[in-house]
Amino acid sequence: MHMTKTILLAALLGFVFTPQALAQSKVGYLNLNNVLEGTEEGKSIVGKLQTEFAAKKVELQKRMKAFEEKFKQFQRQAQMLKDDVRQERAKALAAEEQQLQGLLMQYQAEIDKKKGMALSQFEKKLRGVIEQVAKKEGLDYVVRHEVLLYGPAKMDLTNQIIRVYDQRYAGKKGGAKKGK
Repeated sequence: MHMTKTILLAALLGFVFTPQALAQSKVGYLNLNNVLEGTEEGKSIVGKLQTEFAAKKVELQKRMKAFEEKFKQFQRQAQMLKDDVRQERAKALAAEEQQLQGLLMQYQAEIDKKKGMALSQFEKKLRGVIEQVAKKEGLDYVVRHEVLLYGPAKMDLTNQIIRVYDQRYAGKKGGAKKGK
Protein backbone atom coordinates (compact mmCIF):
# COMPACT_ATOMS: atom_id res chain seq x y z
CA MET A 1 0.00 0.00 0.00
CA HIS A 2 2.79 2.42 0.91
CA MET A 3 4.67 1.53 -2.29
CA THR A 4 1.59 2.45 -4.31
CA LYS A 5 1.40 5.81 -2.53
CA THR A 6 5.09 6.39 -3.23
CA ILE A 7 4.68 5.60 -6.92
CA LEU A 8 1.60 7.83 -7.17
CA LEU A 9 3.37 10.66 -5.38
CA ALA A 10 6.40 10.24 -7.61
CA ALA A 11 4.19 10.31 -10.70
CA LEU A 12 2.44 13.46 -9.48
CA LEU A 13 5.77 15.12 -8.86
CA GLY A 14 6.99 14.09 -12.30
CA PHE A 15 9.65 11.71 -11.01
CA VAL A 16 10.02 8.59 -13.08
CA PHE A 17 12.05 5.57 -12.07
CA THR A 18 14.23 5.42 -15.15
CA PRO A 19 17.04 2.92 -15.48
CA GLN A 20 19.49 5.82 -15.22
CA ALA A 21 17.89 7.11 -12.00
CA LEU A 22 17.88 3.65 -10.47
CA ALA A 23 21.46 2.98 -11.58
CA GLN A 24 22.55 6.08 -9.67
CA SER A 25 20.47 5.17 -6.61
CA LYS A 26 21.30 2.84 -3.79
CA VAL A 27 18.36 0.66 -2.77
CA GLY A 28 18.00 -1.54 0.30
CA TYR A 29 15.17 -3.86 1.24
CA LEU A 30 13.69 -5.54 4.28
CA ASN A 31 11.20 -8.21 5.25
CA LEU A 32 8.58 -6.50 7.43
CA ASN A 33 7.19 -9.77 8.77
CA ASN A 34 10.66 -10.84 9.90
CA VAL A 35 11.20 -7.43 11.51
CA LEU A 36 7.90 -7.75 13.37
CA GLU A 37 8.70 -11.27 14.52
CA GLY A 38 12.36 -10.48 15.22
CA THR A 39 12.15 -7.40 17.43
CA GLU A 40 11.38 -7.72 21.13
CA GLU A 41 8.37 -5.41 20.82
CA GLY A 42 7.17 -7.22 17.71
CA LYS A 43 7.42 -10.58 19.46
CA SER A 44 5.37 -9.14 22.31
CA ILE A 45 2.73 -7.81 19.91
CA VAL A 46 2.54 -11.12 18.06
CA GLY A 47 2.35 -13.04 21.35
CA LYS A 48 -0.46 -10.88 22.71
CA LEU A 49 -2.40 -11.15 19.46
CA GLN A 50 -1.92 -14.92 19.35
CA THR A 51 -3.15 -15.19 22.93
CA GLU A 52 -6.22 -13.16 22.04
CA PHE A 53 -6.77 -15.19 18.87
CA ALA A 54 -6.44 -18.42 20.85
CA ALA A 55 -9.00 -17.37 23.47
CA LYS A 56 -11.51 -16.32 20.82
CA LYS A 57 -10.81 -19.44 18.77
CA VAL A 58 -11.41 -21.75 21.74
CA GLU A 59 -14.68 -20.00 22.57
CA LEU A 60 -15.88 -20.19 18.98
CA GLN A 61 -14.85 -23.85 18.66
CA LYS A 62 -16.85 -24.74 21.77
CA ARG A 63 -19.92 -22.96 20.43
CA MET A 64 -19.51 -24.51 16.97
CA LYS A 65 -19.12 -27.99 18.46
CA ALA A 66 -22.27 -27.52 20.54
CA PHE A 67 -24.11 -26.34 17.44
CA GLU A 68 -22.87 -29.34 15.42
CA GLU A 69 -24.11 -31.70 18.14
CA LYS A 70 -27.55 -30.04 18.10
CA PHE A 71 -27.62 -30.29 14.32
CA LYS A 72 -26.64 -33.98 14.31
CA GLN A 73 -29.27 -34.68 16.95
CA PHE A 74 -31.84 -32.86 14.83
CA GLN A 75 -30.86 -34.89 11.74
CA ARG A 76 -31.23 -38.15 13.67
CA GLN A 77 -34.67 -37.17 15.00
CA ALA A 78 -35.99 -35.24 11.99
CA GLN A 79 -37.88 -38.14 10.41
CA MET A 80 -39.64 -38.92 13.67
CA LEU A 81 -40.76 -35.33 14.33
CA LYS A 82 -44.03 -33.81 13.23
CA ASP A 83 -43.70 -31.37 10.36
CA ASP A 84 -44.41 -28.27 12.45
CA VAL A 85 -41.91 -29.30 15.18
CA ARG A 86 -39.28 -30.19 12.56
CA GLN A 87 -39.73 -26.79 10.85
CA GLU A 88 -39.57 -24.96 14.19
CA ARG A 89 -36.32 -26.70 15.18
CA ALA A 90 -34.85 -26.14 11.71
CA LYS A 91 -35.63 -22.42 12.02
CA ALA A 92 -34.04 -22.31 15.48
CA LEU A 93 -30.92 -24.04 14.16
CA ALA A 94 -30.72 -21.64 11.21
CA ALA A 95 -31.02 -18.67 13.59
CA GLU A 96 -28.30 -20.09 15.83
CA GLU A 97 -26.05 -20.66 12.82
CA GLN A 98 -26.57 -17.03 11.74
CA GLN A 99 -25.77 -15.89 15.27
CA LEU A 100 -22.53 -17.91 15.23
CA GLN A 101 -21.57 -16.44 11.85
CA GLY A 102 -22.23 -12.95 13.19
CA LEU A 103 -20.15 -13.69 16.28
CA LEU A 104 -17.32 -14.97 14.11
CA MET A 105 -17.40 -11.77 12.03
CA GLN A 106 -17.56 -9.64 15.20
CA TYR A 107 -14.55 -11.41 16.73
CA GLN A 108 -12.59 -11.13 13.49
CA ALA A 109 -13.34 -7.40 13.23
CA GLU A 110 -12.33 -6.89 16.87
CA ILE A 111 -9.08 -8.77 16.38
CA ASP A 112 -8.34 -6.93 13.13
CA LYS A 113 -8.91 -3.61 14.87
CA LYS A 114 -6.60 -4.49 17.76
CA LYS A 115 -3.99 -5.84 15.36
CA GLY A 116 -4.20 -2.69 13.25
CA MET A 117 -3.80 -0.42 16.28
CA ALA A 118 -0.84 -2.37 17.63
CA LEU A 119 0.89 -2.56 14.27
CA SER A 120 0.24 1.11 13.55
CA GLN A 121 2.14 2.16 16.67
CA PHE A 122 4.94 -0.29 15.86
CA GLU A 123 5.14 0.96 12.27
CA LYS A 124 5.43 4.60 13.35
CA LYS A 125 8.49 3.77 15.42
CA LEU A 126 9.83 1.46 12.72
CA ARG A 127 9.79 4.22 10.11
CA GLY A 128 12.25 6.26 12.17
CA VAL A 129 14.55 3.26 12.50
CA ILE A 130 14.37 2.55 8.77
CA GLU A 131 15.23 6.17 8.02
CA GLN A 132 18.16 6.07 10.48
CA VAL A 133 19.59 2.88 8.94
CA ALA A 134 19.01 4.10 5.38
CA LYS A 135 20.89 7.34 6.08
CA LYS A 136 23.71 5.48 7.82
CA GLU A 137 24.05 3.12 4.85
CA GLY A 138 23.74 5.93 2.29
CA LEU A 139 20.58 4.49 0.76
CA ASP A 140 18.18 6.45 -1.40
CA TYR A 141 15.33 3.95 -1.12
CA VAL A 142 14.24 1.10 1.12
CA VAL A 143 11.59 -1.25 -0.25
CA ARG A 144 9.74 -4.24 1.09
CA HIS A 145 11.13 -7.56 -0.07
CA GLU A 146 7.62 -8.56 -1.25
CA VAL A 147 7.87 -6.08 -4.14
CA LEU A 148 11.45 -6.96 -4.95
CA LEU A 149 12.11 -9.35 -7.80
CA TYR A 150 15.83 -9.55 -7.10
CA GLY A 151 18.20 -8.05 -4.61
CA PRO A 152 21.65 -9.00 -3.40
CA ALA A 153 21.72 -10.34 0.14
CA LYS A 154 24.08 -7.56 1.22
CA MET A 155 21.26 -5.04 0.62
CA ASP A 156 18.86 -6.88 2.95
CA LEU A 157 18.48 -4.59 5.96
CA THR A 158 16.15 -6.83 7.95
CA ASN A 159 18.58 -7.97 10.65
CA GLN A 160 20.15 -4.53 10.97
CA ILE A 161 16.70 -2.94 11.36
CA ILE A 162 15.83 -5.48 14.08
CA ARG A 163 19.06 -4.73 15.98
CA VAL A 164 18.64 -0.96 15.75
CA TYR A 165 14.95 -1.13 16.68
CA ASP A 166 15.69 -3.22 19.75
CA GLN A 167 18.58 -0.96 20.74
CA ARG A 168 16.35 2.09 20.46
CA TYR A 169 13.19 0.74 22.08
CA ALA A 170 13.74 -2.56 23.91
CA GLY A 171 17.22 -1.53 25.04
CA LYS A 172 15.87 1.51 26.89
CA LYS A 173 13.45 -0.62 28.88
CA GLY A 174 16.18 -3.13 29.71
CA GLY A 175 18.59 -0.37 30.63
CA ALA A 176 16.06 1.23 32.96
CA LYS A 177 15.50 -2.08 34.76
CA LYS A 178 19.23 -2.67 35.25
CA GLY A 179 19.67 0.79 36.77
CA LYS A 180 17.02 0.22 39.45
